[in-house]
Amino acid sequence: MDFIHSDGKTMESILKQAKPRIIQFTGSSTVAEHLSKQFHGKVKIEDAGFDWKILGPDVSNVDYVAWQCDQDAYAATGQKCSAQSILFVHKNWHKHNFLDILKKQVERRSLKDLTIGPILTWDNKRIEEHIASILELDGAKILWGGKRLQNTTIPERYGSFEPTAIYVPIKHFSSSRKLKLICTELFGPFQIITDYRGSQLSRVLETC
Repeated sequence: MDFIHSDGKTMESILKQAKPRIIQFTGSSTVAEHLSKQFHGKVKIEDAGFDWKILGPDVSNVDYVAWQCDQDAYAATGQKCSAQSILFVHKNWHKHNFLDILKKQVERRSLKDLTIGPILTWDNKRIEEHIASILELDGAKILWGGKRLQNTTIPERYGSFEPTAIYVPIKHFSSSRKLKLICTELFGPFQIITDYRGSQLSRVLETC
């Protein structure tokens, strides 16, 4: 195996010279489409980008679903292309204290057992600025996290942030300007959570 650290353009140049029979790609949909054209479809693609999960009206296995949502959003410190970036929760789940159960699951993460770690592409200042921008939306609030990790030896050029979730009312999802902010992919332990009624399902599907 050749393990190569480079930017995208350099890797593309190498691949064009190597003429591989197949490329396995995990990353953004934009780059995936570009590679598909450049290499005439000889690409296997893993989903990537701003990924969503929808919890529908039928509530079951609450503890397991909370565990899975925690894993999907925060495993590998949220730095995987398939990380859960936004969670749509039907209001029926509130009757079972779903967000409280999820919060307890998330708060078990620690540097001591490496269930949280450094963020390689966003530093703390940039993360804080992004959070502040979202909190300017009416009704937006931090559900958990939102703070820098304390007592770490992580260099300042990397991020070191608690697993974070911000609640954003679904009414903001009808604005393309606001949606651009809400759906900015923060490649780290961060997600947006919103809730919806059955009558608002069309808004959820349009957003996705």
